[in-house]
Amino acid sequence: MNNEREDENLARLIQAGLGKAARPDPVAREEALHRLRSELQAQHAPAVQSRTATNASEARSFEQGARRFGWGHSTKHKENRKETIMSKLFTRWGFGLTAGAGAVAVVLIVLLASPGGNSRAAEVMAKGARALAKLSSVHLRGQLRTPPQDNFAAITPDQAFVPIEMWKQFTPELKWRVEKPGRTAVMDGQSTILFIKPDYALKVPHPSASAFDTQWFQQMADLSQALERELAAIKAHGWPVSVTSEQGADGKAKSVITVEAKSGLRDSDYLKNAFFMTADTRRVYVFDNQSELLEAVKIYLHGASGEQLVFELNQIEYNQPLDPGVFQLQLPANVSWKQDMQVLPDNAKYAAMTPEQAARAFLEACGREDWTEAAKFMSPVAESFKQDRGGIQVVSIGKSFTSALTLIGGAHFVPYEIKLKTGEAIKHNLALKKDGRTGRWFVDGGI
Repeated sequence: MNNEREDENLARLIQAGLGKAARPDPVAREEALHRLRSELQAQHAPAVQSRTATNASEARSFEQGARRFGWGHSTKHKENRKETIMSKLFTRWGFGLTAGAGAVAVVLIVLLASPGGNSRAAEVMAKGARALAKLSSVHLRGQLRTPPQDNFAAITPDQAFVPIEMWKQFTPELKWRVEKPGRTAVMDGQSTILFIKPDYALKVPHPSASAFDTQWFQQMADLSQALERELAAIKAHGWPVSVTSEQGADGKAKSVITVEAKSGLRDSDYLKNAFFMTADTRRVYVFDNQSELLEAVKIYLHGASGEQLVFELNQIEYNQPLDPGVFQLQLPANVSWKQDMQVLPDNAKYAAMTPEQAARAFLEACGREDWTEAAKFMSPVAESFKQDRGGIQVVSIGKSFTSALTLIGGAHFVPYEIKLKTGEAIKHNLALKKDGRTGRWFVDGGI
């Protein structure tokens, strides 16, 4: 067997996006893939094993790997180095090694050497990632089952769909806006603001690539990197993946990739299936075969009562001019801004409280409408909150518990039952976290 010739064919195959015309015969392909996998593991294992690193670490790792393959080395060094199949991919065949595209390439190569349907999925997703390499802006519109004012990442299967939308500008300066009916987050290039209707706001005094639990949606907006992450997750976790072909409503051929994603949390965990990062889901990606662009996404939740559609992305606009006003947020005059917790004269008393004691002290303060006391656990206490929770009756306080996920962030959940002034009874779990500066519990949700 002529290894040099088959290596050339395999390099052409990957560069061509695995088009059928470029495929070597099956036996030669398997032998070449075996050599490729061995060489990849020997020369580039750190890049494949560091998928949980930060983007900056990924870039550095890949640049180091690229140098090991000879990319960016001097001409003299290249002449003295034996040319391998990897060097053909990254030099002669010009795979286009930006940090992001390079990571896609590495994961793609590993998946190609894996059995089953993963190679076909890798082909389609890598094409989509390459097609989006020069994205300047994107506008996404979809719908999500979630309360309008709740966390951007929250999933509530029994809720009706609400619209969720994102505008993201990549060049010349990164800016973005994520919005649903009761909550808006905007990064204007200088600062990042969260507004929860009607009168609560939080400001981060610097730009942020993602904030306020918009990361899962931000990843969809940065579609090239999102596909890279999905490829890496498929390989790392062994998630089942399948690819089918179908004809779209526009009469064009489509490739449909289905990924079965698992969170790893026990079914008994409180936060299981409450957020995208804690959910077991079936993710369906639809690509147009001609443009190679992603056209739609559907996410189904695997719950105790069966499978349910919880998110649908049905409009994606690429590289369209965005109105600069989209990145400007108009706030009401009576908005209450979140403040950092301050050390109190009797701070030690509050710092010594258990989660149950803190929950009771906060809720009873709301019942007395003692907003100075309530503000020791939640800042600010907005006017709308005072109207909704003022004068409540505390019926019961339960024993606190944690989640496998919140053990990392230190959150405790305290079951409670209250009765509003209207007579409505509410049972929920108050989320509390410890403030690092004061050592006091503060309300992080569930109210």
